[in-house]
Parts: sequence; structure tokens; C-alpha cells
Amino acid sequence: MSPAEPAAPAPQVRRGAAVSAADLAARLDAAAGPLTPGFGGIVTDTRTGRTVWQHQSTWRRAPASTMKVVTATTALRTFGSRHRFVTPVSRAGTNGDYVYLRGVGDPTMSSWRLDSMARSAAWRLKKAGTTSVRLRVDDTLFPAPTNAPGWEPGDVGRYVTPVRALVRDQSDVSDTSMDAGSYFRSRLEHWGVDVTQLKRAKTHWQAETIAEGTSPQLRDIVGDMLRVSQNDYAESLLWAAGMRAGALRTWSGVTEHSKAMVGGYGVPTDGLTFSDGSGLSRSNRLSARALSVLLLALYEHPSLSQVIFADDAMPISGRTGTLSNRFGSWPATCAVGRVRAKTGSLRDATALAGVAEGTDGVERVFVALSHGPDNTATVRHRIDVLAATATTCT
Repeated sequence: MSPAEPAAPAPQVRRGAAVSAADLAARLDAAAGPLTPGFGGIVTDTRTGRTVWQHQSTWRRAPASTMKVVTATTALRTFGSRHRFVTPVSRAGTNGDYVYLRGVGDPTMSSWRLDSMARSAAWRLKKAGTTSVRLRVDDTLFPAPTNAPGWEPGDVGRYVTPVRALVRDQSDVSDTSMDAGSYFRSRLEHWGVDVTQLKRAKTHWQAETIAEGTSPQLRDIVGDMLRVSQNDYAESLLWAAGMRAGALRTWSGVTEHSKAMVGGYGVPTDGLTFSDGSGLSRSNRLSARALSVLLLALYEHPSLSQVIFADDAMPISGRTGTLSNRFGSWPATCAVGRVRAKTGSLRDATALAGVAEGTDGVERVFVALSHGPDNTATVRHRIDVLAATATTCT
């Protein structure tokens, strides 16, 4: 039955029915059959860590947006799950009339928060007798933006924005820093402070903080990134983590830091290629086994599992995020609500990686990476069926 046909009723599955390893492996072989040859996959029992089934699991393929699981791990290990990005507004100069808005890599900065910061800054300035300032935008935390290796020419402006340390409302503009600065200028003037100049400059080392804006906790930012597959969040988090760790100010520098972070969880990184944080790069190469090792480590981690696999983070089959419209055709329908997984979708790659809740009470980590000439609804449906099979509901 094609994905376009009406979904058949879900089967009556006997709850708690035991499924032998050999039986499940045979079912998974049958489900994966139509996906070869450009497909690699693996299923692992979370209780024992043993491989239940695998097919070309060490072959390296484009992971598409399942790369965001790597980026989430990198950010959480670098900052901690309760980290908040604090964007400062400061003043300096002989007359205290130089005001600096400094970007710290917060991908969630909003117009509302900038307005609140401008109101607080204006109050402090006017209290000190300053009603006219020169505004400077400091986005020097990140280097001037360049395209990641493997981004295609049409990607920037369509799927991702040039990566800068300051952005407002995830605006899709070429210079997000000056866009935020222009808005901040308008709000300062709204609150009674005249702005005579707006330029880009590094914050003076003696500048005094007069206002600041605080992001949600990193656990919430990561959850949003995973649920809706937010590319710009991923690239900001990759760069912010790299800069916190003192990595080289290059794509290779920040991705090497990312590789080190997941390597700390036992992920075999030799031969893998990390080129960006979102998975948009066609140069990324991961194996299903490497991604499975990472997912199992996250699943077993006492605190990170509560972030990555939370209801408002990793998409849930047929219900949330990028899986809300998946698992709608038979036989995948039996797994609605039973799969928490990160999707991946490029024109030539389809991926799904996460945890399948078995009808037999066993949870299994699974990874499916399909790298071939096309990414079609048929391929996605077949991968959904494979994930459903890992739940033992088919």
C-alpha cells in the first residue's frame, strides 16, 4: 500500500507478548529489504546494549538533520542543561555615551527581550543624565560568517541564515547583528534616548553593564531545536559551544570540538566527517552504528535523557514536531506514539534515529540512514515501517 492510500486500522497487538531476537531480526530484515542498497541501519536493545539487528551499520552516510543530536550533545556537555545565554548592554566613554549591544550566541533573542533591555538601559542612562548615545553592535564572538563546507548555493537564505552571534526573532536577513542593532536603536529612542550613530564595534574593556537579556534554559532551546529541526538554532549552538571551549574560529575548529564531545561518550569518530551543526551540509558523514552508540549513551544518561527524550524535545511519531505527519499509513500506524526520533531530510538523504517503545516492554535504540538519488515519501514511509517494526507492533 502506498503512503498516499488511506491508513488501515491498527492491528490488535497482544500487550507484553515476548518477541525472540531471531524473530525480530527477521522482521527487521523484511522491513529493510526495499531500502537497500543506499541504506544502513541498526537496532540495539537498551537493556543489554546488544545489537538486535544491523545492515551496513558501519558504512558512512549523510545523516541529514539527525546531525542535530550530535549538536545537542555538544551544547549540553559544553554548557550544562540549565545554562542561560545572557546578552549584555553596557556603556563606556568619557561621557558614558557609548552603548554596546554584545551578542553571545543566543539563538532565541527576541524583539520583546530587546525592547525590555532597551527600556532598562534607557532608564539607567537617563538617571545618569545621558540622553544621547552612540550605539555599537558587538558580534565579535563569532567570526564573520562563511558557508559551512557542503552547503549548497541555494541553502543560505532558504534553509539557514549566515551565522552571527546576534540575531532577533530568527530573522532571515544577511546581517542579523545589524538588524538587531537597528531594532534596539529604535527602542532606545522610543524610551527617550537619542541614538546619533549605529556601527559595528567590539565592546570596550572598561564598559559597565547597564542592562541584560536572559534566554530560556539550554534544555528548552535544545528541545525546540530537536522537535522542529531548527537549523539556525543548531548552527548558533555549535559555534557558541566551540567558542566557549576555545576552539579555532573556523568550521573545522568548532566541528572538531563537537567530535570530541561525542567521542567522550564512546562514539567511534574515526573516519566520520562533521561539517556543520544542523546536518544541512552534504559533506557530513556518520555511520548508523556511531549514531546508535551516541543515542544509547544519551538514553542511559541520568540527566541528558530527560532533556533529549522529553515530550517537548525529540519528535513523537504521529504526534509532535517533524513526526506529527508521519506514521499515518499502514503498517506504520501501529507505532503512533511509540517512537521518539530525530528526522533527517535532504533531497538525497533520509534519516530517522531515536528510541522505539516495544509492545513487549522493551525499548530499543534504532538508526536508519538512507543516502541515495532521491528522498521521497515512499522512502520515508519505509523507514517509518522499519521503526514500527522495532516496536514489535507489526
